[in-house]
Amino acid sequence: MAFVITNQQQIGPTLKGLRKQKGLTQIQMAKLSGLGQKTISLLETEPWRCSVDSLLRYMSAVDVAMSLDFIAAMRSSSSEEW
Repeated sequence: MAFVITNQQQIGPTLKGLRKQKGLTQIQMAKLSGLGQKTISLLETEPWRCSVDSLLRYMSAVDVAMSLDFIAAMRSSSSEEW
């Protein structure tokens, strides 16, 4: 299953959902990913405050990968800028 994330507000809930789907608490996720529990919390609530390294470590712990796709068609129909 693919998740299409087009803005920063979608990242946190998606990450939290992936963690919960694995049946992990934030503390368990911290141990599994090598991150602190506070970082796990930030990734799920304010991911823009975290590093890409933290994001990738979190994603690795829940067995997902990031893919970048061109969205020219979506961009032309949206007035929202990154």
